[in-house]
Amino acid sequence: MNRICKALLVLLLPVFLAAGCTSAAALKNAKTDFAKAKAAGAETKAPYEYYQAEAYLDLANHERAEGDRAGVRDFSAKSQKFSAEALQKTGGGAK
Repeated sequence: MNRICKALLVLLLPVFLAAGCTSAAALKNAKTDFAKAKAAGAETKAPYEYYQAEAYLDLANHERAEGDRAGVRDFSAKSQKFSAEALQKTGGGAK
């Protein structure tokens, strides 16, 4: 029985580590996209999308603090979607 537990631990540990890395990467990408939208002036040019992106980014940060990796990925993706829409409405920012 002890060998089975060790074998499962060895097999599942990389899966849990990889899941943590994907949520961290998703949050980082969402923060980057939001910063681009903010720099492009989305707060005034696309306020709905800007504040939706900000709200979802806040939720993603909250889920990270709670340890909910799936929530981090979900809310990060929604934040990125609204950041992209905001950036599109602002004309893509400075060129």
